[in-house]
Amino acid sequence: SKGYVLKLEPGEELHETILDFVHQKRMPSAFYQGIGSLCNIELGFFSLTKNAYVKHVFEEHHELINACGNISVEGGKHFAHTHVVIGNEKCETFSGHFFKGTVTITAEIFLFHVDIALNRKQDKKLNFKGLELPHL
Repeated sequence: SKGYVLKLEPGEELHETILDFVHQKRMPSAFYQGIGSLCNIELGFFSLTKNAYVKHVFEEHHELINACGNISVEGGKHFAHTHVVIGNEKCETFSGHFFKGTVTITAEIFLFHVDIALNRKQDKKLNFKGLELPHL
């Protein structure tokens, strides 16, 4: 499988940059992982009782210890779904569903394309869009 390495620069938004690259390369879908550093990070945890994400914002600089995600298609547009682990200067970690974050020093993303479009559709019970796998 053909893969790519992306080096993001300070000021770039993680999801926007990955989505722009996937769109530019005309990839149907992709999987990725990465490391680096971010600020203005928004993470979430899906609460089953609230049937919604509970969000937390981390404005200060954090290490991006691990990012893992995929690109699928929702409503004809690429959609990034990412989970991350971030760490602060005390080496305390936080993790969750990633909504946004801005690169502070660098982000190194290892991206692997998928030859078929993975589609997302609204879950019938929960307030999120899950993968609809074409081969099932």
